[in-house]
Amino acid sequence: MCGIIGISSNKSVSANIINSLKKLEYRGYDSAGIATLSKGLINEVKSEGRVDNLEKNFDLKNLSGNTGIGHVRWATHGKPNNVNAHPHSSHNVSVVHNGIIENSTLLKKYLVSKGHIFKSQTDTEVIVHLITENLKVSKIQEAITNTLKQLHGSFALGIIFKDMPDLIVGARRGSPLAVGYGPNENYLGSDSYALKSMTNKITYLDDGEFCIIKKDEVHFFNEEGKKINKKVLELSLDQKKYDKGDFKHFMAKEIEEQPITLKTGIKEYLNNVNNDINIYNFPWKIEEIKSITLIGCGTAYHSCLMAKYWFEELTTLDVSTDIASEFRYRKNRFKKDTLYVFVSQSGETADTYAALDLCNKNNMKTCAIVNVIESSIARDSNFILPIHCGPEIGVASTKAFLGQILILYILALKLSSLKKEIENKIYNEKIKDLKNLPFFG
Repeated sequence: MCGIIGISSNKSVSANIINSLKKLEYRGYDSAGIATLSKGLINEVKSEGRVDNLEKNFDLKNLSGNTGIGHVRWATHGKPNNVNAHPHSSHNVSVVHNGIIENSTLLKKYLVSKGHIFKSQTDTEVIVHLITENLKVSKIQEAITNTLKQLHGSFALGIIFKDMPDLIVGARRGSPLAVGYGPNENYLGSDSYALKSMTNKITYLDDGEFCIIKKDEVHFFNEEGKKINKKVLELSLDQKKYDKGDFKHFMAKEIEEQPITLKTGIKEYLNNVNNDINIYNFPWKIEEIKSITLIGCGTAYHSCLMAKYWFEELTTLDVSTDIASEFRYRKNRFKKDTLYVFVSQSGETADTYAALDLCNKNNMKTCAIVNVIESSIARDSNFILPIHCGPEIGVASTKAFLGQILILYILALKLSSLKKEIENKIYNEKIKDLKNLPFFG
């Protein structure tokens, strides 16, 4: 997943954009770029490789401007080089993009017929020229609304305009995007982790929405271009900063944090007074659930595979697991008595969110097991079971995987108790076993 940052401020933004991009490159991106607005021009600097290469670029030292966008890229369309790196710009529009435009080939043919000249091999450049074309007959808000309707696929977008030196447009469909709020400046980010160093006040865009950001105001719109109100969430202060400390890399730090992950999860979900599991706000009668489907991608999917055995051992529920990326492409036979459980570390996994969205459209029972309670998957599920493992930056999941399997085991145990399918003696013994883990204290 590519990373996006945007800042509209009353001061120069290039240094803060670079610092935010460094926070987003922990997954090993292959190119990076930044564009700012200054003196009536779009100023763009791009580089192959990591953000350090971009920072060394001589042009960056002279990159002024109080409004700008930045990007770190995993190459999907075109090789990782300066030309294909984001942002992509026309004479009056610059765009950064996370996602895939599925109808880019058809749109490109249309735009070439209109006289547009393409420089890169990317699908993103289609967005730039499409906005440019729509601006010929419409103002910005209408041009954005029309452009989004023409795009097929998934995207999170950050857009700046030569003639609007204090304005950034953000748009979301299928890929996460957040807005952050600060004194005399506001932010756009694909990852709240990049924004947490600057603010703990964040609004998440929902699918189909877009926003217009200025340094002192933010407006949100639905897919029809009508203004809407959005909630501002305040993130916990203990998650605003997360660094390696004395560890060589994040993975080493997070391996060391595995015991505290279990300790926190056990303290959160086990009640010492009555020797029970703290899942009291379960929103359905247990008789309404006859089967359970566990859904995730990558590591989260593997936690589902492990949990399948526990649900089968502890309950009489029919249990299945599904890879989220395949779920929405099959002919699903939805049943009202099925509980769909979505597992994701970030709560923003695009394929997992798409599977959740499909379930919601069919009015299914949904539960999220996630690490970020403000995330899209958490907000759009009926019921949330947080992992409580803190930020996980390393690519190879360690403590989050442990947190996922712990919560899935606890859920299986609780459902077994609610269904009266486990003897009280065995139930109490299993809870005691969890409390007696060596790192609990």
